[in-house]
Amino acid sequence: MLRKSLVLAGLLLATTQVASAQATSTLDSVVTTEFHGGKHAVVTNKFGSNWFVGVGVGAQMLFADHSTRQMKFFDKLTPNFDLYVGKWFTPGLGLRLGVSGIQVNGVSGPSLTGHQGYIKQPRVKYDNGKGDLLFETEMKYLNAHLDIMLNLSQMIGGYNEDRFYSFIPYAGLGWMQSLEKASVPAPGISNNDGYTHEVSASIGLLNRFRVSRALDINLDVRGAFVNDRFDQQIGARWGEGVLSASVGVSYNFPKRGWDRATTTTIRVGEGTVASLRDRIAELQDANEDLRRQLHNALNREVTSDNVSAQPLLVTFTINRWTLTKKDRVNLGYLAAAIKANPKMVYTVVGYADQGTGSSKRNIFLSRKRAEVVYNCLVQEFGVSEAQLKKDFKGGVANMYYNDPRLSRAVLTKIAE
Repeated sequence: MLRKSLVLAGLLLATTQVASAQATSTLDSVVTTEFHGGKHAVVTNKFGSNWFVGVGVGAQMLFADHSTRQMKFFDKLTPNFDLYVGKWFTPGLGLRLGVSGIQVNGVSGPSLTGHQGYIKQPRVKYDNGKGDLLFETEMKYLNAHLDIMLNLSQMIGGYNEDRFYSFIPYAGLGWMQSLEKASVPAPGISNNDGYTHEVSASIGLLNRFRVSRALDINLDVRGAFVNDRFDQQIGARWGEGVLSASVGVSYNFPKRGWDRATTTTIRVGEGTVASLRDRIAELQDANEDLRRQLHNALNREVTSDNVSAQPLLVTFTINRWTLTKKDRVNLGYLAAAIKANPKMVYTVVGYADQGTGSSKRNIFLSRKRAEVVYNCLVQEFGVSEAQLKKDFKGGVANMYYNDPRLSRAVLTKIAE
């Protein structure tokens, strides 16, 4: 026991002295941090980092069989919205999942089977210049899309979290779905139920303007390409398209940005070095003193006057104060140690678990438990009453390892 105490004291002294030495060493030290790995080098973040969500509103225009040249420009324009969530895997590469749409306007031209598509009611007539009537169409739809984004500003110019403008082209695939059935579905389309279900492909440019680490303002221009069946009219075109532009805002969730790879260099002044040498010398002297104490302790003669019994914990069943045979064996060894140190006085303290029973009951239990241990030491093992004190604490909180069973106990220790 004495050896452990001396070793522990030595470790505590050494730790205190080293901490003091470190504090002193900063007085005339110079710390420098250098980035390495080039302007593109960053530390890879966890999957939960660099997520964002955004919203945008703007306008869109349909390019279809008759709409491109035979409608007035402002008649083609309709509102557009964008909702999306995404993640940047590197400063230059990201993915975005979004939905856009609302409505596009067009016209239905004459064909062998008459006018087709999402014809608006009442019908608004156009003239294609050839004496043919064109009926106005109105189609409500949604476009769900997944985009791959390349931040060329970060990829070319190097990573800069504070860059105000970022040039971000993207490409994606999606699914266009009409929200209502065409008034006159196009014939000749297999399995045509009057609704539009088409795969779409898109390219676009996201212009991002940094407001703060959390917020960006975005100007998003997108061109989406889809099959000629999109507007439920079959013409001679290779396909149809929707051009949209929107202005919006996006929010960047923490953790934002990337850490840079760095090297930290500490340059220590001569004064600090001298101070450390002095501390080392002091620690060496302290260690020598501890070695002498340890040597003396190891060579000290053991007598009944310098041996003390260790504390003993006796536990009880809930609401009981009866000693088991195992408890009596342990108390017998304790009694022998107590009688070998006639100059030492020990305290027998009773406890109860405050989580069970009333306060009055716990006082009774702790007193009875202290009495049975006290009586066992005195009456069964012959310990002098002059070497024992008796006390009880009633109900107490968990004393050891958050286990209430260890509080239903009696503890014997050297009297304070």
